Amino acid sequence: MTKLYQAIIWLASVGVLTYFVKMYVLIFLVISVIIVISSKLFGKGKGKNIIVADIFILVSVFLAMKSSMSLILPLGYSVFAFSAISLIVNQYRDYKDYKVLEILCYLFFFPKIFAGPIDRVDDFVRQLREKKPALERLYPSAKMCIYACFYKYVIADRLYYLCNEEYYGLNEICSILCYGVAFFFDFYAYSIFAIAFAKLLGIDLPENFDSPYRSKSFRDFWKSWNITLGTWLRDYIYIPLGGNRVSRSQWGLNILLVFVISAIWHNFTIPFILWGIIHAILLITERYFSIKGNRYYGIWVVTVCILLWQLFDVDGIDDFVFRLSRCIEYQPIDTSIIIGCVVALGVLWFADRSSTKEIIFRHRNTGRYIMKEAPITCIILVLDILLTNNSGINFFYMRF
Repeated sequence: MTKLYQAIIWLASVGVLTYFVKMYVLIFLVISVIIVISSKLFGKGKGKNIIVADIFILVSVFLAMKSSMSLILPLGYSVFAFSAISLIVNQYRDYKDYKVLEILCYLFFFPKIFAGPIDRVDDFVRQLREKKPALERLYPSAKMCIYACFYKYVIADRLYYLCNEEYYGLNEICSILCYGVAFFFDFYAYSIFAIAFAKLLGIDLPENFDSPYRSKSFRDFWKSWNITLGTWLRDYIYIPLGGNRVSRSQWGLNILLVFVISAIWHNFTIPFILWGIIHAILLITERYFSIKGNRYYGIWVVTVCILLWQLFDVDGIDDFVFRLSRCIEYQPIDTSIIIGCVVALGVLWFADRSSTKEIIFRHRNTGRYIMKEAPITCIILVLDILLTNNSGINFFYMRF
């Protein structure tokens, strides 16, 4: 029965991936065979050459696709590659005899493959062996989807629409702020969807956000934004380079390398690389001046982070500079973008409340808890029904 359950998960995952990437799924299948064989070889005492060869293959496919004018990097390849690297490195460090079907399920698991969360093979396989889909998981999963729909289709997509206009002065400042909030809710919603669908299949994926816009330092921000990618970069790049056990200058180079790699993996363009370099410089500066952060410094941190998201939305540095220059030009107040900004901040406050996150991610059968949860969830569901115009699968992070 367990093998049938795993086979269904893998076939469903391959089917979902094929729907989105078409014939590119062959790339995933070929590489998965290589990864499965490699992971098994560690049990026979093989060494580092396997890791080097596998990482070379994964990175070469990425670079070939990114640098080609005629080829497109397949959707989901980034998370697939991160999962594959995590698997082979963990097998080298501490070999475990995973079944072939377990490895394939881990690599292809459809709720996470397009934009994470990036889980670890030990946690995934343990749950794959122990947990099965159960009827009591249906309500928590549905509840998560209700909130994810609200964050994505009611909030994020409407804010994106507002930001499409060309504004100046205060209107442009509000537009940039709206974009930063929309960007967060877009990615946050996808992560909630991924956790919800995985839960329905008996797998608990890790949460990927912890109130990043409440951070009091850049270090705090990167501990709470895309948490699973951050821990992956820490465990498989930062720590092998020496982490914080090296000299200050070497540490700075390590941080710079980690952020440049992260930027390039998102998109091999100048704006993305600049984004990575700036964030590395900000983190290095914080450590050099021993800045611990507080509420007022946190305002500066969040403002800079939101401003730098514009580098994800421009074609070049000139476009980014032009957007910044528009902030100091005059334009009469546009009530639509001002109201949108106020609503965005209001929803952000609502989403960041611990009570809201508890409703989304936790479930208790006590009467008092249900009396609080049920009315709020029903209101969100009604807003989903009334205000959702387009429920297409157009998440921003699915571009990488």
